[in-house]
Amino acid sequence: MVRAHDERALDLFLLHRLTASHADWDTTHEAMVWARALGLTTPQDTGAAAVSKVWVKLDRKYRLVERERRGRLATVTSLLEDGSGDPYIPPKGVGDSYIRLPFAYWADGWYRTLRLPGKAVLLIALSLSRKPAFKLPTERAPKWYGISADTAERGLRELQDRKLLSRGHSLREDWLSGTVTTREYHYSVLDPFLPPAALKSVAP
Repeated sequence: MVRAHDERALDLFLLHRLTASHADWDTTHEAMVWARALGLTTPQDTGAAAVSKVWVKLDRKYRLVERERRGRLATVTSLLEDGSGDPYIPPKGVGDSYIRLPFAYWADGWYRTLRLPGKAVLLIALSLSRKPAFKLPTERAPKWYGISADTAERGLRELQDRKLLSRGHSLREDWLSGTVTTREYHYSVLDPFLPPAALKSVAP
């Protein structure tokens, strides 16, 4: 989605995962309801056609959902997040990693104000934020996460500018470099996206 600059697909996918939160992992709403939630409606357009196009992409291109018509409505069912098209299986939490996207992402309007690189890096950061600080070398982003180094850099910069991510650094010896020491950056997720464990550690 990031490589294709498909921001609407990412937004709609994340919104569907928010609402399809229990078995049978599906939702049934009019297209204009999704359009209103994503801010696609205008006085001249309900946004329904735009939403329908995105559902087609999520179904046929990304294989993240399955759509079934029920009368004039469409029921959308989650599929496994790896794009295999297999039925959705909820994470068990023991040796089964998952990302928890705080509701503040929606309630505080971050889904509307963050740009696509910021959204992508925020999801990566949340997957790494079980530790107080994590490393995200941008040159490794293509291999590790499938996004370009430039996209990772833009996303990190945006999250820091928006005070959602802090950056520190440490020095380590590297005798293969010209300067002998190398600066390594590490990042920490900030409120309102702090993971629950981090919130407990900073509570008064």
